[in-house]
Amino acid sequence: MNSRYTIRKECKNLILFLLVSFLLPLASLAAQTMISNHFICFILYGIQAAAPTISAIIVLCLDKKVKSYFAQMFRKEHLKMAIILPFIIAGTTMILAKIIFCVLSGKAFMLGNVSSIQFIIILWALLAEEIGWRGYLEPWLEAYGLHRRIVPCIVGAVWCLWHYHFFLWNGIQVPMPLFFISCIVESYIYSFLMNVTNHNIVSAMIYHFAWNLLIHVTAINPADNNGSLFPYIILVILEALVLPVCLSVRKINQQIAVEQDRM
Repeated sequence: MNSRYTIRKECKNLILFLLVSFLLPLASLAAQTMISNHFICFILYGIQAAAPTISAIIVLCLDKKVKSYFAQMFRKEHLKMAIILPFIIAGTTMILAKIIFCVLSGKAFMLGNVSSIQFIIILWALLAEEIGWRGYLEPWLEAYGLHRRIVPCIVGAVWCLWHYHFFLWNGIQVPMPLFFISCIVESYIYSFLMNVTNHNIVSAMIYHFAWNLLIHVTAINPADNNGSLFPYIILVILEALVLPVCLSVRKINQQIAVEQDRM
């Protein structure tokens, strides 16, 4: 009886999380169209971008699990790896993608510019999404029986669809099919980072920040290179090639954990 009640309660929490995550950006976007004050619109944009984190915190507050959640997800364990490894993966794939693009196109290696406003928005990404996606949704799906290799695909699909409001706002210059593939591929990288850092949410937050920053710095983002999708496509291919390595390392880590439990 208790287990049925718990499952039902957790399912309601998940539905609430998804509803708030998807509807809050729409409400924020609608409010921005009716307000002329730029500062208020900027705050509303911040709320719009942080909907997954806000949703997760609401659910955790209702369930009285905020303290335990943050104690579990934000740990000193593997903190150095959680900070350094995301930059290594994002930096390596993006620099290689840029070099390959320059070699194939014959263009010079040019870096992009990041304005102060852009940097504030990118910095906000540290908190805006990953507490919701990789901190709440992914563990929820794993806890209720879904295979670990399928979970990142589901999270990636939800994550992609959640960006609908940025497409409405013309904030993403990548076609939806390509963006969908990108989200699925990157979701597996996020999952790998969470796994090797023993589910330290800092790893996902840093990777999100590093990816958003470096895609502008390397001018891979279509908006930074006259609308060309070529560098972005190369990046997605390279990220896909990284996946087998990530999955192999993850499997080795799981085997080591099993052996340690036996000891």
